[in-house]
Amino acid sequence: MQKFSAKSENTKFLHGLLLWAFISIGYLAFIANWGFAVGLNGTGIKNGVTDSGVLGHFEIVNNSSFQLISQATNWGITIGRGIGSILVAFLLVKFFHKYATIIALGLTLFGIPAQYFPVGQTGYWFFIVFRTIMAIGGTMLIILTQPVVANFFNKKQKSVVSQFGVWFYPLGTIISIIPFVFVANTAAIRENWQIVYTVLAALNALPLLVMVIFGSKFDVKTKEQRAQEPKVNNFGILKGYLKTKSTYVWILLYGGFLIAVVFPTILSTNLFPTLAGIDRNALLFGDLNNGFDATKIIRIWFIIFLAAVFVGPISVGLWSKYNLKRRWFITVALATGVISYLLSMIIFVYGVAKSNGVALAFFFVFAFLSGLSLWGIQGVTLNLPHEYKDNNPKTIGWMFALIWGFGYIFFTIGLIIIGLVKIIGDSAGASALTIAIIQFVLTILFSAISVVGALMIKEPSSDSETFPKWMKSIKCLCKCKNKNKPEIE
Repeated sequence: MQKFSAKSENTKFLHGLLLWAFISIGYLAFIANWGFAVGLNGTGIKNGVTDSGVLGHFEIVNNSSFQLISQATNWGITIGRGIGSILVAFLLVKFFHKYATIIALGLTLFGIPAQYFPVGQTGYWFFIVFRTIMAIGGTMLIILTQPVVANFFNKKQKSVVSQFGVWFYPLGTIISIIPFVFVANTAAIRENWQIVYTVLAALNALPLLVMVIFGSKFDVKTKEQRAQEPKVNNFGILKGYLKTKSTYVWILLYGGFLIAVVFPTILSTNLFPTLAGIDRNALLFGDLNNGFDATKIIRIWFIIFLAAVFVGPISVGLWSKYNLKRRWFITVALATGVISYLLSMIIFVYGVAKSNGVALAFFFVFAFLSGLSLWGIQGVTLNLPHEYKDNNPKTIGWMFALIWGFGYIFFTIGLIIIGLVKIIGDSAGASALTIAIIQFVLTILFSAISVVGALMIKEPSSDSETFPKWMKSIKCLCKCKNKNKPEIE
């Protein structure tokens, strides 16, 4: 009997792992698809010359409104991510998890026909709409992994799986950046942008097939259970959350966090060179293997920043394992990440742009420090709702839907504001440097909103310690040594 039980538990774990892995792979493919927009967009039509890539294909002219229009490939997707995050809470009430996941994966396949609309601005906006639908489905996937984790894994297995769960966004983004760092002819990649997008979107057909065959209705309730459950008014629940102060604290915290981790990878290739007064393709460090252009150096910064996610959860993220105060630690980590990005910009402008090797080393060090702080604290932050004693699985589901949903809407508003700065600045006759300064300052301020949100979060435990015991021991040891020092007469 015991052997049968163990075998049954093992089968349950493997089934859950299969579902979790393929849903996560679908999310990874979606993130890579989104991330490639930065490299595949191109510069449109500038001075009568058409650059290869998405914007050139759709005949988008590089004028004063270009930055806002070109960023539509980003903010269209982030609007979709906001909608998808909230929509998934409704779908899980109306449908079984299996069918909600099939719907989500089906929506991601809208990314296949998106790039085949006719040339011109009308075709471009249809392209944006279809990719927004793709984003609605893609974002739902990361939330749909949570019911699988809750149902199929025990406490120990959940902690292990959760450590890997935070890897997929940075890993997908790294996949989208690497070709533009190590391939010499990046124009050739942009020329084949339709193939890249089609392949990445088509990859979601595999998780869809797995869910159709192996997906289970593990959330099916008996007639008695359904009869005892009160009727759920989704809009009533949503309205209730919108009246709660803590909802807005989390929107500030997570919305600012999203800006802090995403804006650097979509804006820095334009902002850093402009702030330094150099062309984004300027050749730096000419004495090293024929040099590196500024854009590639910044993209290496991106990779280091994102790769820190593999270290963050097993260092900074360990804080959530212990009964320690959360507010001050989350605040410090977020502030460290934002300040490290600010210092990276200063080092680039005054050192890297002048081909200073020491500055380049520090530039990459602060990339890692910024990534370590921000990606490391993500797990601690997102684990907080689980630690509040007044929460249950239903409130957790709604809370995460709202955190992700309104967080991405906040992010989208920030991205649109950044684009409007360019339009207003050009119409007012402002220089490129002035516009870049304003955009960078806004990026830092929007990111710092996460710190403001962190300062207002509620501590999950009233008896938690400020510092771990080993830190107290070091502090005590230092005090004892100082007491034993002889006084200087």
